[in-house]
Amino acid sequence: MQSKFFANLLALAVLVTITAACRQKEEVKPVYPDLNALADSVRLQYVPDKRDNVYEIKVIERDGKPVVKGLTSVAEAKTDLLEKILKENPAAIDSITLLPDETVGNTLYGVINVSVSDLRTAGDYDAEMATQLLLGAPVQVLQRAGWWRVKSAEGYVAWLPGSSFVRLTKEAFNQWITAKKVIFTDEYGFAYENPDEKTQRTSDLVFGNLLKWEGDNGRFFKVSYPDGRVAYILKSQSKTFEDWYASIQLTEESIIRKALALKGIPYTWGGTSTKMMDCSGLSKTVFLMHGIILRRDASQQVKTGTPVDTSDGYGNLRPGDLMFFGKKAQDGRKERVRHVGIYKGNKEFIHEAGYVQVSSLDPNSPLYDEYNAKEFLRASRIIGAVNTEGIWEITKNPLYQEQK
Repeated sequence: MQSKFFANLLALAVLVTITAACRQKEEVKPVYPDLNALADSVRLQYVPDKRDNVYEIKVIERDGKPVVKGLTSVAEAKTDLLEKILKENPAAIDSITLLPDETVGNTLYGVINVSVSDLRTAGDYDAEMATQLLLGAPVQVLQRAGWWRVKSAEGYVAWLPGSSFVRLTKEAFNQWITAKKVIFTDEYGFAYENPDEKTQRTSDLVFGNLLKWEGDNGRFFKVSYPDGRVAYILKSQSKTFEDWYASIQLTEESIIRKALALKGIPYTWGGTSTKMMDCSGLSKTVFLMHGIILRRDASQQVKTGTPVDTSDGYGNLRPGDLMFFGKKAQDGRKERVRHVGIYKGNKEFIHEAGYVQVSSLDPNSPLYDEYNAKEFLRASRIIGAVNTEGIWEITKNPLYQEQK
């Protein structure tokens, strides 16, 4: 009798589970599939890469009517989508928020306020690290949702905590951008509260940090941070931005010299600083040392510069060219770029693989990197292509200029 009772109980439990599963399946049944397909087609047209802009829109149902709900940072995408959806269903309701939204207020700009700021794919420390920005780097502020969603000078959208940057009105931002600057030119060092390196440190510093020039003091520059803190940095480790920029020579020899100076720096996913870096962070850093801003990721950098013909091997490569590695397009799958290095010459390249090192494409070399040699895709030349799509002189990047 007891066994029969438990058997019936088990059968009932199975029935409840099946019923619940059916209900759950019914609940997730897509609503307005045609309109959502239309929303996806507009996304592919205006924001094919979510790293470049925000487009998070779907069509849901409310009170029996379609509601076009979500966020975008591209005004043209919103306008185009609504026109197309209203043509299909005039009852559709617009519930799209255009970024920057009201959470930003009039602080549409910001400046990084720490030596290296980690930016993530979502507003949480548990989220994947997306990139890093350096002290003094400008950002556009898009949204606040606990953390802040921003867009960098290279056009990369990610999240950072409010403690990492200073939010500014356009007027205050322009004052910062146009002020005389000092750039830290060593790989690593410190700022001090007084003009004496034995006194209290204000913060650490890495190459590329920008601070406002406040005056000279013997062996030191007097500087200020975006938040107004005043400090002193050694002239032996820094230059005025104007002097540094005037001294730059973008040559094959200089690119290789700067890259080799970073040998041994350890790898970290998302790193773009001389503390730690990933593969595309290495190429970004080396070219930033020449006053040039590159796109963030290898899969973005591969679309820039002048293509180098490598169909017959490596003979056309020049030192300083970017080399890209990954999976070739085949069997209906798209090409996937996963790695980038800097060609050194003599079939050798400099790349970040655990740490910055030199590897070879030559099977007879003790530095031979079989894995990357087999997955070499193509190469691109930055020299001669500066100020073309995705490659900016820092002074000509729109976000490093006074905003109108």
